[in-house]
Amino acid sequence: MLSRFTVGNFLSFNKPQSFSMLASSIQKHKQRLFEADDVKLLKFSSIYGANAAGKSNLIKAMAFARNIITHGTAESPDTSFYKLDPKAKSLPSYFEFEICISGRLYSYGFEMIISEREITEEWLILLGPSKNEELFTRNSTTGRYTYDTTLLSRKEDAAHFEIYINDLKHVANKLFLQDIVTNKEAIYAENERLAILKQVYHWFEVLDISFPDSLVSGYSCFSTTSTDEILAAIRTFATGISHVEAKKVSKEKALEEVPSDFKKKIDKALVELVNQNKSVNPASGMRISCNGKLYLVRMNEKEPEFNEITFEHNKLKDVTFSMDEESDGTQRLFDMLTVLLCTKEPAVFVIDEIDRSLHPQMTVHFIKNFLALAKKKQIQLVVTTHESHLMDLSILRQDEIWFVEKNALGASLLIPFDRFKERFDKKIQKAYLDGRYGGVPLFDSFFFPQDFVDEDEDEQEELP
Repeated sequence: MLSRFTVGNFLSFNKPQSFSMLASSIQKHKQRLFEADDVKLLKFSSIYGANAAGKSNLIKAMAFARNIITHGTAESPDTSFYKLDPKAKSLPSYFEFEICISGRLYSYGFEMIISEREITEEWLILLGPSKNEELFTRNSTTGRYTYDTTLLSRKEDAAHFEIYINDLKHVANKLFLQDIVTNKEAIYAENERLAILKQVYHWFEVLDISFPDSLVSGYSCFSTTSTDEILAAIRTFATGISHVEAKKVSKEKALEEVPSDFKKKIDKALVELVNQNKSVNPASGMRISCNGKLYLVRMNEKEPEFNEITFEHNKLKDVTFSMDEESDGTQRLFDMLTVLLCTKEPAVFVIDEIDRSLHPQMTVHFIKNFLALAKKKQIQLVVTTHESHLMDLSILRQDEIWFVEKNALGASLLIPFDRFKERFDKKIQKAYLDGRYGGVPLFDSFFFPQDFVDEDEDEQEELP
């Protein structure tokens, strides 16, 4: 579960800004909180903001950091630093996740000079109520590193670990966390505490981040869920779909007209899927959208099995529709159903622009459905949205609402709604749209072409 995410010097974020899932002392809806290590975590959070305020950039920062952790720096964008400060290009960017694993809180993060693709610092810390424990730290600039010797119970393993971390002390293009979990199984066999490194790495492997244009999603639920369950879920959203069919197709058939660069992305994702099934998540799968069709992929022994999903409407047999024949709203709905049908716990989902192409009532219905499930399941959802109908304190807690807006210098700031100390029964939607809390665009003028004449204005001038 996610406790906090902090980012600095990335896209529109200049100085470090923190987004928190820590629950406040609010008593409302306590049944959907997650308790861990003397703290309580929210299972849902919504992030509001005007266009270009930085909402999506926050999600992009999470995705960027996750990709560095799981794939390395070689293919990372080198222009994603904060460009409004000329000095930022040569300064390190900051990424830190506070996460909950087995009831305990850990801080994992790194600093990176994005323009050079160089990691400068990295750390993993066990957070305690009174004292923190540094499990490892490293600085590739100075070559200094530390690690907790109690992670290793055997001297020979301690010597190997020392070699592994020493080899990377000046290496700036690779994270130690990724290196120590790759092809080093022997060192984990007799060192139970060391397993936390693999668990932290796996947390990032299965962190599900979705954008409106995502073509490949690593969600596990559809590929392990029957079409009957998919249908039961989708029927509650009044789409007109009366039947869902899964038809097995070959990988070659599914990808026959796919561009080569996209096919490489698919092959890379399939390798990751195979690796996940070898380790701790044997039920994992993924969803692929290509050429207007939806494919759910799962592992069948050691081979990926592709199933094309098609739909029937109004109980008309033998009249099927592929995904690109469905409305934009129905297509977007599938990003959301993956959350409701999730079969793995704990699970963290992040969806950017959840209300894209959706009717306001459909967005609200989905969130209400998720919040009901969250009372029983260890699932967590973070969304960005413009949907003001969710600004209802009968639905959300005050600490489940955040705003993003830019300061006078153009840098994005994160603002928690509970800072405003509003009563739990206050009607906040109108106050939000009026700009009371920020996070909305405020307009003070119109644009007219030079030859445009406002006839109403002329009529008013002629009045005596």
